[in-house]
Order: sequence, then structure tokens, then C-alpha cells
Amino acid sequence: MSDATGTDQKSPPRQFIRTSRRVTRWTFAAIQFVIFLACGLLITWVVNYNPFSWDLTEERLFSLSAQSRTVLQALEAPVEITAFVENGKNPGVERLLTAYEEASAQISFRLVNPEADPALANSLNFRSYGDLFVSAGGDPQRAGAIDEPSITNAVLAATRGEAVPVCFTVGHGERGATDTERTGFSAAAIALTQTNYRIDLVNLSASGIPDTCRALVVVGPQSDFLAEEIAALDAYLDSGGRALVLFESRTNVPQLAGAIARYGLQVNDDFVIDTAKNGQAFGLGLQTPLVDLYERHPISDDFRLMSMFTMPRSITFATAPDHEITTTAIAVASTSQGSWGETGAATGEVYSYDEGSEQRGPLPLLIAVAEAVEETPRTYRDRMRDGGPPPLGDPILVASGDADFASNAFFNWQGNGDLFLNSINWLSGQTELISIRPKEIANKRVLFTSENQAATFFLLVVLLPMLPAVTGAVIMFRKVK
Repeated sequence: MSDATGTDQKSPPRQFIRTSRRVTRWTFAAIQFVIFLACGLLITWVVNYNPFSWDLTEERLFSLSAQSRTVLQALEAPVEITAFVENGKNPGVERLLTAYEEASAQISFRLVNPEADPALANSLNFRSYGDLFVSAGGDPQRAGAIDEPSITNAVLAATRGEAVPVCFTVGHGERGATDTERTGFSAAAIALTQTNYRIDLVNLSASGIPDTCRALVVVGPQSDFLAEEIAALDAYLDSGGRALVLFESRTNVPQLAGAIARYGLQVNDDFVIDTAKNGQAFGLGLQTPLVDLYERHPISDDFRLMSMFTMPRSITFATAPDHEITTTAIAVASTSQGSWGETGAATGEVYSYDEGSEQRGPLPLLIAVAEAVEETPRTYRDRMRDGGPPPLGDPILVASGDADFASNAFFNWQGNGDLFLNSINWLSGQTELISIRPKEIANKRVLFTSENQAATFFLLVVLLPMLPAVTGAVIMFRKVK
């Protein structure tokens, strides 16, 4: 029913409709705010009680290395890490130890204020802030520093007891394990001690090879071994010992070369030239072969880094080993087909391949020898079908025609240090340590010319700040028009 003016008396007033709509909007806004606040509180609670992070750096700088993860995943008993920090709080230390705790359920840690718990500090022989101890049921092991190599080494020491002895020979002009010069091997020795190895220096003519020596390392001798030293080396290898022998070009060591000839290896009097893959891009010459493809072997499993060898001599396979033990030799690292063993003078002039007297590549740069394992016809067919490596028995020998690749000058270049350490790990039976170590920050700075700098300045300082003003002026002009 309508009045004289035609207005429907049953329809609500316009003011009521506007008020209802306003209340509805505010109600929905309040509900949305409450839901948003609840979601924020829920996310905050989840993050606080379930922290997680992603390491997006190319070198994985903020993640544990594959080596540390392998060690932690192999733990079978609880391990407790105690770090003494000021006021019992240190976000950086807590973040690092949390990564250890997340990598293994056997790991637990605590940050302790030594002033608040003097009894614990005295029992662990606390010295200063930053002391870190690892306990696994025995005597606590002190870490050299609060960083990944030191902590992993302390975990190894706490869970495995004494360090594994590795013997470096002396007395023939070898590279020194304590020599810090570019040609020295102090970087390799430090890396070994950080993974629970102990470096022992042995003179074969004076004391022979200790029975406790897990692996014997011969690094670039400049003079040959004596007959009695070769006899000691042969007896050591025959009794189950293992050796890493690094030769160098232009050195005359026929006695030492004869010792590894028993296992079917021939040390050639040459140096390798590689025209296809060499270090010229890094300011080096054709005498510096690069390797980026490796044979299937425990030393090189999952190896995806290049390695560099500086003027190596080639070591090739002889017709048959002169040894009663059947062995399997694998060229872990080799040069390309564009290489050969140069027998001329290393003058730096243009080199050419002499087909009559020089060996053509690929040429082995690192060879691993192990006891052979007999295969049944079926397992052989399966292995050939899958392209797998031959089965290997106990390690015996690793030989290379170059010592420079693991020297201080090149140890940290790409995969050089890993190749050396993996060889030691395979020989000494520490196969769980064979992995790739964390890498340092790569230099990725972009160098600008003066023209690049001027263009960048104009784009970022002049053009981009003016863009909103120009856009606003255009919009205002169109509205006025």
C-alpha cells in the first residue's frame, strides 16, 4: 500500500539501508582483520617452533658439506656438543650447531655461560669464550675453533678415538708437509689433520715403515730410493700396506718407478701436452692439462669439479703386472685425445707430436690399483649392461705423474684438494669421508668501464627517479584535456 506521494510504506528508509551496508562492511573488515591476525600468529608460532631456512648461494656456503653430513649420518651413538659463549647466547654459533643437530638425530648441543655453570666449565677445562667440546661417552674432545672443519674433526675424534696415522716419506727431496711455500704441502697436511688424520714423517733408510702407518705418501722425490728402501716399500705393500706416490717430470727415480711397475704401471720419461683441455684460460700453458671427466671409481664418485695438473709425466699401463696378486688398475683422471707425452725440452716453444717416439692421448694422470675381484658371468653381463665400474678388492696403490696439483699453490683450486684427500681416504679405508669439501666464496665482481658506469648512473639516478613524475604529469594532462 502506498500513500498519496507514491512511497511504499513497507520499504525500509534509505538511511537504514545505508547504515546496514556500513555495518556489514565494517563487520566483514573486522572478520578479515581477525583472520589475518590469526594467520600471522599461526605463521609466527610455526616459524618459532619449527625453524627452517634455505641456502640459495651457489657454493652452498651456509650448509654443511657433504663430508660433514656423511660423518654425521654414520653416527650410531649420541654425541653432545657443548659451546661456551658469553651470556650463553650467540646466534651464529647456535645457527651452525643447529645445522649439525638437523643433520643427525644423534647430535645434541647446548650453549653454556661459564659464569652461570662454573662446575661444568671446570670439568671440561674451560679456557676462554669460544671453547667447544664434543662428548661421545669418552673423554671430551676440544675443537680447534667454532667452524665446520674443526667441529667435524672433533666429532670424528670423539667417536673414533685416535687419529689415523698417515706417513710422509723424507730424505729424498720430497715436498714438505710443514712447508708453507707455494710448492709445499702444508695445506694438504692441515686438511688431513682436520679430518682426524695424524701426519708422521718417516725415513725409510733409518726407521723403515711403521706397522701403524695406514697409508704411505711419497710426494715428488728429487732423488731415487735406495735398494733397502725399495725392499721396505715392497714388503710394506705385500703385507697389506697402501701407498700414494706422486712423481714429477724431469726427475730420475728408476728404483721408485720399478716399485710400482710390479703392479703393471710404467712411469714414462716425458711431460704431458694437452691442446684440447689446458690451463691457457687461466694464464697457464699447454703443459697444464685440465680434467673434467673421470672414470667410475670410489675416489671420483659424484666428482663434478675440474682438476689441474702442472707439467705432469705420463704413467701408462704395462703389458702385465709382475706380481703374484691379481690387480685391477683404473685411470681415475686422464687427459683428452688431443694430448701426448712430449719427450723434448720444456722450453715453452711450439710443441708438436712425434708419432714415432711419443705416446698419444688420452694419457692417465692418476691411476688407482686394487686387488682384483672375480666376477661370475652373470655379474659381468649385468655390470657391462649398466656401465658400472669393475668390482675392487682392497686398495693397494695410487700413482700420479704430478705432485704440484696438491701443492699449496693449487690445493684449493677447483677439485685438486678433493682429489688428493679422496685418494688418501680410499687408501686408508676412510671411504665415508670421500666427498667434496665446502668451497670458498667465488669472486663474481663485475668490472665496469667508464661508459658502463655513466650508463648505469643515468639509468638508476636520473631516469628511474624521473619515471613516476613523468607518468603523473601525463595522467594529469590527459585529465585536464
